[in-house]
Amino acid sequence: MNEEFIKELINKGETSSTQFKLNISNELSVAQEMVAFANTKGGTILIGVNDKTWEIIGLTDDDMRRLTNLLVNASSEHIKPPLLIETETIIVNAKKVIAVVVPEGNDKPYKDKDGIIFLKNGANKRKVINNEEILRLLSKGHL
Repeated sequence: MNEEFIKELINKGETSSTQFKLNISNELSVAQEMVAFANTKGGTILIGVNDKTWEIIGLTDDDMRRLTNLLVNASSEHIKPPLLIETETIIVNAKKVIAVVVPEGNDKPYKDKDGIIFLKNGANKRKVINNEEILRLLSKGHL
């Protein structure tokens, strides 16, 4: 990924495959976003971008170090089965942004540590709690 590609993603706004986060401090919350991406078609979380204004705020070096550990813990400790993610730091408008690439999962359905399944629904995520819906999605190959 490069600066121009990230700018294009930001200009398109949040979608079913792109989420913006100003910063992250809650491992479970970001794990749930990863679960939703893995259970649908995958996607990218851009950290350092305001999700309301789409403004590139950037991250400090301390943020970068903290987020590296947080993201690894979220993907390995808060997702069942654990999920392999890719992270990359990109300089955009002289500010550091982390791109977290979450692949479409091979071992669906993915769940958070509490056993909850999430799917992307446009730019948002939603819980899948109805067993019939889970079976229907699995039988149609959408999960």
